[in-house]
Amino acid sequence: MRSAARKYWTRGFCFGLAGLSVLTVAAPDETRAECYVQAPLRPVHRTFIRRDVVEPGVYEVTRRPSLHGVIQQRAVVPGRVVWRETPAIYKTVTVRVRKPGGSIWSEQCVGGQAAICRVRVPPQDILVEKRVLVRPGRRWAEQVTPDAVALTERRVLLKPYKNYAHFQRPYIAFSRERVAVQPEGTRWVPAPSQPKCCEPGC
Repeated sequence: MRSAARKYWTRGFCFGLAGLSVLTVAAPDETRAECYVQAPLRPVHRTFIRRDVVEPGVYEVTRRPSLHGVIQQRAVVPGRVVWRETPAIYKTVTVRVRKPGGSIWSEQCVGGQAAICRVRVPPQDILVEKRVLVRPGRRWAEQVTPDAVALTERRVLLKPYKNYAHFQRPYIAFSRERVAVQPEGTRWVPAPSQPKCCEPGC
């Protein structure tokens, strides 16, 4: 709507200038002429609030240490134990073992000619030595000192550790800043002097 009003105003102003030119032709007195020139629009002043983060927010974590204690309790202390051992006893004896029979091949002379004959061997009883166990070995524990009851100390946890997080708020500074905004467009303003550019054909 503002652009349409400006358009109508410019059109009316042009018609007025045309009328002034006609009047100028009719009355060539240039001292009474009014001239207008285009100038930029007036700047608009605005105030802005500026936000600056001076220090960002941080988390600080502190830890409460754990709490330990020492308790005493009765415990059985085993006595000293010695392991003793006796070796096994072996002896060597002579035993009779029966050797099974079989057959063997031997070279013989049959009818004046050399021949290979299979000869059967009967089973035989032979004496051999054998190592036998007389008494097995033995291993046993012998307690030298008796068991005793004593007080022992043991470290136990009474309260675990705990972390505490503390948030430190950021430090923000606000400031006011006044700026001038130059809008787009032009406006008609009276000329500072009476130049000849107001004449037609300028």
